Parts: sequence; C-alpha cells; structure tokens
Amino acid sequence: MRTPFRVDRVAASEMPQRTCFIALHTDYSEEYEPDTTLPEDRCGIQCVEKLLKGGRGHYGPLEHPSMTLALRADTATVNQLARHRYFSFDVQSMRYTGNRISMVASKELLPEDVFYVRSPGHYTDRDGNSYEWTQEQMDESKAIAYSSALDYDKQRKQGVAHEQARHVLISSYYQNVIASGNLRSWLHLLDVRLKANAQSEIQHLMELVALEVNLWAPEIYAWWEKHRRGKAMLAP
Repeated sequence: MRTPFRVDRVAASEMPQRTCFIALHTDYSEEYEPDTTLPEDRCGIQCVEKLLKGGRGHYGPLEHPSMTLALRADTATVNQLARHRYFSFDVQSMRYTGNRISMVASKELLPEDVFYVRSPGHYTDRDGNSYEWTQEQMDESKAIAYSSALDYDKQRKQGVAHEQARHVLISSYYQNVIASGNLRSWLHLLDVRLKANAQSEIQHLMELVALEVNLWAPEIYAWWEKHRRGKAMLAP
C-alpha cells in the first residue's frame, strides 16, 4: 500500500551504538571508562553479541541514545502512534491550523491534499477477514471528506471556533507530529506496530520509521529485523 505519509529525521544522538556499548560496558567493568576506541559498527556488533543475542540481556543500555522524527499521517493513525509510552509528542493543533480545511471547501486544494483516503485494493482486518476496497468506495470517501470540509468552513464563517468546528470533520485529515524517543522505544514501537494484524496505515508509517532506525543504528537494527520483526515480541 502506497500512502503520502512522511517520516523525516529532525535530530539524533551521534554514534548511538557507541553510546549503547559504553553503557553496556559500564555495567560489568571494574574501571571508569566513559569512552571507547571501538568504531561505531563494532560497538553495534558488541551490543548484539553481549546484550541482545539469545535474549540473555536487558535493554537498559538501548535507552541512552535518542532520535527525533517528524511524521505526517492521518489523525486516526496519529492517535494510534500517540498512545505509546516513553515518547515525547508534539501534534499539530486543529485549534490553530484549520485553514487548509477551508481551502478544500473553496476548491483551492483537493480533498486528497488534506484528507487521507486508502487506495483501492485487497485488505484484511485484525481478525484475518479479507475484503475488497474498491475505487467506488474510495471516491465515496473523498466525497465524504469534502462534505465535512464544507461543514467545517460553514461553521467557521459563522464565527464558530476552530476547536468546535473540527467536530464535524472525519478523522482522516493529515496531522504533523514531532516524536522523540530512545532507541529502545523506537524498537518497541516497531515490535508492536509491524505485526501482521496491525492496521495497514500504521504498518506503512512504521516502514518509514524503520528506514530511519536502520540508518541510525544499522547493526542493532539488523539483529532486530532478523530475530524480532513481525513477531510482536516485547522488549524485556
């Protein structure tokens, strides 16, 4: 499934695997060693070998490096994302940013520029039941989105506040999010939102997140992808 969801890195700890290794090494070292001569990739390999491999370690050292991502998804998917603990979230407020909805009503923007509508195709629900989502249903959903934009714009022109007018909107308008979490948190999020019965939209968003985690901590991510991806296992 292709969607216009977005994920971009805002900031991240440099050499995250090195940080994890130093934390791990501190746990069993007699000496005070706040540094290491090991390169980043070797630090990642050591974390896999001594912390993650065989499930014999704890995940505490993974909590030290952190990454901040910018994300864009429909509000229903954002609501799923923001349920997760051990993250800091800032979510675009519809109390101040409703102009794009009115621009749909005035036809300055297309409904699909502001509202997410799933592409036609074959899908399954969380219980494994299959169904077909047709072009006709997609077009009908676009019409519903446009209608809700008209209702929103009408209330705004009547002087109704943004925060009240948004109640007439369907829950598929796009929202922007800034999310910050440590490496353990991001891996936990991938654990539970890339499982087979997760909603298609959150799975697609997590695929984009996974690309960023892989670029950031490749050796640790490679172990996670091989041994944990899709299994919905929770971190110890």
